[in-house]
Amino acid sequence: MFRLSATTLRGSYNCFFTQKRHFASKFNSDDALLKSILSEERDSDLPEIQAKDHDINVSYRRASPVEKNQSAHEGNDAPISGNLSIGPKYWKSKYRKSYRKVEKGLTGALKGYIDENMHLIESYNKNHKLSLSKRVRVNIDKELTWFDVVPARSLCEALLRYLSKRNSGMKSIALTQFQQRFFALMSGNSSIVAKGPSGSGRSLTLLTSALSLRRPKSKRPGINSLLIVKSNALVFQYKSIIKEIVSEMRGADKMNIKKIAQFLYRGTPEEERQQEEDLENLQTPHILVTTPQRLLDILSSHGMDFVKIHNLSYIGVDDFTSMIDEELYLESSVKAPVVTLLDFVMKLQDLKKKQKDLNPQVVLIADDSSSENLISNLKEYTKWIDWKFFAPVGNFKEDNEIPFYKYVGKDAAVSTVLVSPRFTEESEKSGKFKVSLHDMRPYEYGASPKQWIDTLNKNSYGDAETYKKYRNSKWSSVPTSVKKGELEILCAGLGKLLKKKTTEAWMKDGKSALVVHPDEYNSKYVAGVLSGKTGKKVRTFDIRNDSLRFSEMACKDSDSEILVLNVSSLIGLTLPGLDTIFVLGVNTIKSVHHLSTIIGRTRLQNGLVPDKEYTLFSQVSQSSTETRPRSRTFILCSVLPYGSLDPFDRNFLERAFITNGLIRQLPAVGVQEIWNEDLQKEYDSAINGPFEDQYSNGTTVFGGLKISGSITDQ
Repeated sequence: MFRLSATTLRGSYNCFFTQKRHFASKFNSDDALLKSILSEERDSDLPEIQAKDHDINVSYRRASPVEKNQSAHEGNDAPISGNLSIGPKYWKSKYRKSYRKVEKGLTGALKGYIDENMHLIESYNKNHKLSLSKRVRVNIDKELTWFDVVPARSLCEALLRYLSKRNSGMKSIALTQFQQRFFALMSGNSSIVAKGPSGSGRSLTLLTSALSLRRPKSKRPGINSLLIVKSNALVFQYKSIIKEIVSEMRGADKMNIKKIAQFLYRGTPEEERQQEEDLENLQTPHILVTTPQRLLDILSSHGMDFVKIHNLSYIGVDDFTSMIDEELYLESSVKAPVVTLLDFVMKLQDLKKKQKDLNPQVVLIADDSSSENLISNLKEYTKWIDWKFFAPVGNFKEDNEIPFYKYVGKDAAVSTVLVSPRFTEESEKSGKFKVSLHDMRPYEYGASPKQWIDTLNKNSYGDAETYKKYRNSKWSSVPTSVKKGELEILCAGLGKLLKKKTTEAWMKDGKSALVVHPDEYNSKYVAGVLSGKTGKKVRTFDIRNDSLRFSEMACKDSDSEILVLNVSSLIGLTLPGLDTIFVLGVNTIKSVHHLSTIIGRTRLQNGLVPDKEYTLFSQVSQSSTETRPRSRTFILCSVLPYGSLDPFDRNFLERAFITNGLIRQLPAVGVQEIWNEDLQKEYDSAINGPFEDQYSNGTTVFGGLKISGSITDQ
């Protein structure tokens, strides 16, 4: 007679727990409110596998007193009484503890019972080897609601109250397309690399899935979810959102928020000491939100046992691609902090977990421009993901240069303003100067893919890698005094731009604006220069106080002001109501794809960008001034001494505008730069490279800038 081996039964058991994982966690706590957040069950679970008509209709007999005593003595589960169909719940309850007994041999009666019902066990195992689409526990044929994806009702209701406030009291809050796909895959116990457009609710989705993910009973106590974010500003943003959601729960005033979530970031000595004390006193919060550098600091100074991340259920990384080299991804010989941290955390899971423990779900949020190279790099250089349980969100196979959908929404416009300083003998003595403003000549995109691709690829000196080397070389060779002088010119240009009638009309109704600058400058210093040049109220942006500064309510209750932030701190932030961004210099935009992450910070009052704005790439945006855009980004560029923009910077912006979706261009000044055939020829020569047979010593000149056969010679 066929004997059921321990290996087979253990495999069935492990498969069950893999499928059984749910969105929320459950761990011991004396706080009833915490239990209500983390321990509520779904109204229904996986459908049980029913015996067919020709199968034996099994019912389990009641145990005798002798059997009950023996079961208690051996530490087995109490026998199940009553009629119970053979299915996942049955095998879990029956064999969760007793499967070890199989290795020693089963009693004749039980052995016969298992042999008789082997077809049901095999059916169960086959069910758990189904494709991902069949493992998903939600109905993907209908539009999902928050109640479909957040099983804990009290948590879901609190989340909806939080979202209702963001959506001006709307009771019905629909999930975005990105969120629909994300939550469906999460229900299938998938690890995910997810890319989606800015404003599609990526951060909230990552956080909500961590909040509602239940810790499997098979796992030992510890932190359930680890969320890794790029910057301190993002840690503060997550902290604010979690507090707001929990505050919407009934009895929230009795809740110790540190049992739900704790937050690690590099700060003052007092802040860091308090973080460590919180971890020491409450070692197993449900969620730990951290920057990679801060957690690495603690692990190196306190050891791997200080932070209880040895048995995680969920690891989420927000804006993962912004923390690594966007071109090399993981091929770099020098590991980024987030890569070092994830390598350690995943090794720790293998070291500390028991055989029956599941690997954590790993979720990486990627930039919308990420390609299949990211997936290939993850497979080749890491062991973070179980690829049998993996699914992507978004299309990673599309061409990097011409995506299928726009990266910048069609209702977001860009105005490129050239700032030219005017010096006189008097200004050299006084240190004061005036500036002239011009709209940069708009790019002619054309109307065919061939034209777009030709523009992106035809330039031998205008490709991304050459431009990156050129800009790094130029920026590093510029003295600090010259950089500060350029900053003053740009700030003076912004001051004059703010006085233009078109700008005043755009920023009416007490709107505030955000000024973004390169990381090399200190925000306080920039705010000081800008305040002097504009005569307006200027201060540095503080996420702890200013996350809702651009909302309608905040604009009504206070005067308009300008807030200053460096570009790296901007990445990932959700700023509801922000519709105006000023970019100080081309150096603020780090790459062609980086432009979409900046413009993507402009949002509606609910913190989202409508799905309908991300249309097909081929749909050219209207440039008519008659149609008011939803948001606007002003890029201020300082010009060369002879009054023209650096040809490499000009070409960089054109490639960025095309690659991100044929961005809508609008004038801001009303006076366009001078551009003629001679300048066009010089520009083409500079970008395509000088030729020995046309130019002496292989050089040419554009706007006073000497272009040689090698850009490193400049």
